[in-house]
Amino acid sequence: MKKILSLIFASSMVILSGCDGDFEELNKDPNAATAEGFNPAYLFTSAQLFSSRGDDGASLHYTETFVQHFATLSDAGTFDFFGDKYVYNKGGSESLWKNTFNAINGGSKLLEDAILLSKDKPEMSNLYNMARIWKTVIYHRMTDLYGDVPYSEANQGYTGTIYKPKYDTQKDIYYSMLSELEDATAKLDATKGPVAADIIYGGDVAKWKKFGYSMMLRLGMRLQKVEPQTAETWVKKAFAGGVFTSVDDNMYVRFPDKTGANQSLVNGESWTLSVSGVSPGKISATIFNYMKTRNDPRLKYMVAVYSDPAKASTKNTDPAVQKGMPNGFNLVTIKNDPSWDNTKDQHQYSGINRDVYAKLDGPRMCLTYGEVQYMLAEAVIRGWISGDAKALYESGVAGAMKNLAKYDASAVITDAEIAAYLTANPFLGVGDKEKAIEQINTQYWAATFMNGLEAYANVRRSGYPKLIPINYPSNETDGTYPRRLRYPEDEPVLNTANYNEAVARQGTDNFKTRVWWDKQ
Repeated sequence: MKKILSLIFASSMVILSGCDGDFEELNKDPNAATAEGFNPAYLFTSAQLFSSRGDDGASLHYTETFVQHFATLSDAGTFDFFGDKYVYNKGGSESLWKNTFNAINGGSKLLEDAILLSKDKPEMSNLYNMARIWKTVIYHRMTDLYGDVPYSEANQGYTGTIYKPKYDTQKDIYYSMLSELEDATAKLDATKGPVAADIIYGGDVAKWKKFGYSMMLRLGMRLQKVEPQTAETWVKKAFAGGVFTSVDDNMYVRFPDKTGANQSLVNGESWTLSVSGVSPGKISATIFNYMKTRNDPRLKYMVAVYSDPAKASTKNTDPAVQKGMPNGFNLVTIKNDPSWDNTKDQHQYSGINRDVYAKLDGPRMCLTYGEVQYMLAEAVIRGWISGDAKALYESGVAGAMKNLAKYDASAVITDAEIAAYLTANPFLGVGDKEKAIEQINTQYWAATFMNGLEAYANVRRSGYPKLIPINYPSNETDGTYPRRLRYPEDEPVLNTANYNEAVARQGTDNFKTRVWWDKQ
C-alpha cells in the first residue's frame, strides 16, 4: 500500500510541477519526459485509481436510484439521491464528465499521457497495451451515460492544441474501443514481464488478457439491440479469447487506507460517506423485495437498520425489522404507503450495511466473474456461442454471491447456501427464450448492486428488470424511464459548435433522449 501511495504522490507532483510558473517547460516535447528519466507507469497508476474512485453524483445518486437499488424520502432539489425522482441536479448530472476530464485527477488525461509516453517503446509494450485496455473502462462509462462524447480529440489541448474537441458518435466510439481491445489484448506479452505499477492485477499479463476479453464481451453485448450481428461477432471473439474463469479474476480497485488519512488525495471519501453517515439514501423496496422473496443469502450482509444513523452501534440486522423503501415518495406522501409505520421516522427502512460496503479501504467493482457468466448464459440463449446456459447461469449466481467476500471477509456465503438458493430458484431453461433472458438480466441487476453505472447500462440494454417508472412532480422525463444524463451546462458555451452538432445528431439534450445502442 505504501508503494501505491508513493506512486500516486510521485505522479501528482509531476502533474502539479507544471503549475509553478516556469512557462518555458510548457514548450518541451512531451516525449522528452521519458528521455529525462520520468516513468509513465506513475501516470498509469494514478489513472487507475482516480478513474475508478466512487463517483457519488452519477453512479450512486443518479444511476443507483434509476435502477432502484436505492431510494430516498428527501424532496426534489434538496437531497443527494436525485435519480429517485428523475429530477435534474447540475452537480450530479455533470459529475462523471467533470471527474473524467479533470486535468489533475480525472484519470483520462493521465492515461492519455501514459499511452503517449509508452508508445513505440518495446520495453514498455505491456504498460502501453494495459493502458489502452484501461481507456475503454473510462470511455465506455462516459458514452453509456451521455451518448456522443469527446473521444478521439479528448485531452489534446497540450499535445495537439485541440481546445474544443469534437463529440464522436457513440457508434464510432464503440467500434474504436472494440478494435483497441482486440489489438491491445492480443499484444500483451507474458515474456516481457509484469507491470509493477498496475494496482489491479499486479501486472499479471494472463489476468489482463482475461480482463481485456471480458471487457470485449461486455461491449459486444451492449450492441445487442442496435446491431445484433455486430454484437454476436464480438461476443464470439471474446469467448474464444478467454474471459474470467473465477471470482479471483474480478476487476476492482481497493482504495488506499482504512484510516481515511489519504482519502482526500483521490476524493474517494465522497462515495463512502454518502452511504455511511446520516445520508437519506435507503435500500429500495424493489431490490429488497426481489431478494427477500427468494430468500437470497446476500441480503443479510447487504442491509441493516440504524435507529440512529450517526451511530454505528445502533445497527440491527434482524430480518424481522428489515424493509426496503419504495421509490418516488417524500416525507409527506410516504405516510400513505402501507409500508409506513407512524410510530417511527424514515430510518425504519433498511440502509446499507456499512461494515461491508462503506469502508474507506473497500473495493470499487468494475467487472466481475458473475457478470461475465450471466453474459455468456445470455449469449448461449441467443445462439451466439455454444455452451450450457443453465451451468453458466448457476456459475453466475455463485460468482455474484461469492463476490461479497471481496467487500468484507465476514460476508461469506457458503456453497451449501448457494446450492439451496439454486434449488429453490431454478433456472427457467431455454424453453422460453425471453423468460430466460429476463431471469439472467434480473440477476445481473442484483449482481451489480453498488455499481450503478453498469447496472443502469444493462437495464437499458436488456430491458430487465421491468422497473416501474417514477412520476414525481417536476421530473425530467414526464414519468418515463430515463435514458441518459444531460451534458454539462458549460459545454454549450465552451464548445458551442461541437455541442450543437452532437445534439442535432443525437437528439435533445435531456434525460429522455436515447443513446445509440439503446435505440428502440
